[in-house]
Amino acid sequence: MGVSSEDAALVGDVLVASDTRGIESHGVARLEGFYVDRIRDGQVDPKATSAIVRESPTALAVDARNGLGHPVSVRTMRRTIEKARDVGMAVSTVRNSNHYGIAGYYAMLAMEADCIGISSTNAGRLAVPTGGRDLMLGTNPFAYAIPANDGDSFVLDMATTTVARGKLEIAKRLGKKLIPGWAVDVDGAMTTDPDAGLEGAVLPLGGFGTETGGHKGFGLGLLSEMLCAVLGGGVLVPDMPPLSGALNGGITSHFFAAIRIDSFRDVADFKADVSRELAAFRTSAPAPGSAGVVIAGDPEAAKSEEQLRNGVSLDPVVVASLARVAEKTGVAPVQSLKS
Repeated sequence: MGVSSEDAALVGDVLVASDTRGIESHGVARLEGFYVDRIRDGQVDPKATSAIVRESPTALAVDARNGLGHPVSVRTMRRTIEKARDVGMAVSTVRNSNHYGIAGYYAMLAMEADCIGISSTNAGRLAVPTGGRDLMLGTNPFAYAIPANDGDSFVLDMATTTVARGKLEIAKRLGKKLIPGWAVDVDGAMTTDPDAGLEGAVLPLGGFGTETGGHKGFGLGLLSEMLCAVLGGGVLVPDMPPLSGALNGGITSHFFAAIRIDSFRDVADFKADVSRELAAFRTSAPAPGSAGVVIAGDPEAAKSEEQLRNGVSLDPVVVASLARVAEKTGVAPVQSLKS
């Protein structure tokens, strides 16, 4: 598609990491519609070169110039980590970018340097705010990655909506009903029909109204918007296209931060204490009928270990999509692909 081999490799690494961790809503299933087709249609510039807008010892502001979100995000996070190594902590923003995959990928890069990593991104308008019926916010995820001993970690990677919109697409593919509280229809009424939800909107984390804490998810989503778009000087909500234009090029903004652990305390002691904390929760008494407490990042780590051993499973719909990508691009399809 005209993307440099280096940038293409970075995109591939993020997408495969997503599938390997079991986050199939953001993996190679996105290759056709989010990247190949948008480059082909001229919505994303495959040869864009990002530019530094402002820089200080502790901060970096980058303009992606409508390039793919993954390469500029990897490079910006790596530069953020370098700054944190020098001065203790650093923060960066990226504007005029595109979909960057899973937020956790970038946060986890910081753990390799004994740092705490933070990542967030806004997105096209897919969700309603608490008390509203107009599409106003994206799924606007936050990710935090904190290292522990022996490769263990706490990796919180979550949308500030009840679910990512991709979960609705998965439910539709599998012919399943949505869980109540995930989405509303075009009239703002709760629905369990994935088609109605895809035509309508996802809800903030906490669900419908304030009784179950929907206002908290709305607040977190708006916080992401402030850190990514407003601080970064990107496209703001009033100028963000509605759902029909959610994949317009160059409308996405990102936020990254890295905190060097030894700026505060000895790294070995810190990791030992994180391990103690995690163990305390994992071994705490389970609720009746529950298998026990699950720490953020544990299911993804277990899935990754299993799939690296046995192979990454793909939905037949995704396999068909990859075959179409091969046809569109003149690349021979991989014969070993199977559902």
